[in-house]
Amino acid sequence: MVIWLIGMSASGKTTIGRILHDKLLLSGEKWFFLDGDTFRNILGEDLGHSIEDRRVNAYRISRLCEFLNFQGVNVLACVLSIFHDNQKYNKNNIPNYKEVYIEVGFDELVKRDNKGLYKKALKGEIKDVVGVDIDFKPPYSPDLVIDNNDENVNFQKIVNEIFLKFNIPLSDAYEYTRNSLLTSPHKYQYSKFQGYDFFLNHESDREKSIVFFKERLSYLANRDAEFVKPYFNNHISNGHLLLKNLLVCLLQGDYELSKYKDIILILIKRFEVGKKLYLTYDLEEIRKSSLEFKDYLNYPLFSLVLQKYYENEESAERKLIYLNAILKVNDIISSIKQDVILPTEIKYCIDALEQELSVTRRYI
Repeated sequence: MVIWLIGMSASGKTTIGRILHDKLLLSGEKWFFLDGDTFRNILGEDLGHSIEDRRVNAYRISRLCEFLNFQGVNVLACVLSIFHDNQKYNKNNIPNYKEVYIEVGFDELVKRDNKGLYKKALKGEIKDVVGVDIDFKPPYSPDLVIDNNDENVNFQKIVNEIFLKFNIPLSDAYEYTRNSLLTSPHKYQYSKFQGYDFFLNHESDREKSIVFFKERLSYLANRDAEFVKPYFNNHISNGHLLLKNLLVCLLQGDYELSKYKDIILILIKRFEVGKKLYLTYDLEEIRKSSLEFKDYLNYPLFSLVLQKYYENEESAERKLIYLNAILKVNDIISSIKQDVILPTEIKYCIDALEQELSVTRRYI
């Protein structure tokens, strides 16, 4: 596929193009980003900006797009494109060629013109500026017209509109749960998704995990596997905090929440460092006193307890601390689902993921 984003200077085509390109890379296919100004710089300044020189440059871009397309490389080009015969050449010679016109009124273009091209051209200080002394004719037959006159433009919305129009597939993989986070911890430094797209991929991951757990639980139920609700009274032993016991106590009664709030906040900090939950912690400094971290029941229990604290917290800043930890704990749950086989573990994993979704959907 070759997509041309056509628009005048200051129309926003390059900004839209870069955001679109970032998202196109998630399709798993090769995409080459081509900006008209950058293309000129790469080839050198052998061409000026007269009508004749612009025509030569336009066909150079077309032939490059044509060549790359035949090599199996998709191209996204941000170009001014003032020649209808050039656009017709693309439609006749480039398979799966798509054309998007970014429409902005001239007065709005002048307001947005950070380079000052239009003002200089209107004053006669420079020549051969499209829209002033070179006529701009909108594309004769674009596949999509984007109205970008709004000052409070939503670039993500525009990009999504392009994806929908051309039916471009996207990988919906949520990158944080592809591998077991207990054996391959993720540093959470980067994400390919932003804003609404992140929530959509996050939600898809959770829904798939919930379906997986429910199917496994149904299968086990048919084999007379029993769900056992854990119950513990004692969560302190010889100066050590028994994590599972504490979590079960907190989950079963709200009266302990305020009493153990400081301990839970320290446990969150410890979890943030190692991305693991250990069997026991030294009661004095709340540091791990066990090396074992593969008691899978601890993770949904911790998530559910944090969700109780989240719901009872009034401070917006503190709520985000809880939510951040909940998301990461549940990432672990999604990433280890193949290893979770006991009915009790599965049941609590389902509860943890479903309740988290009810929280994140409020943000969406």
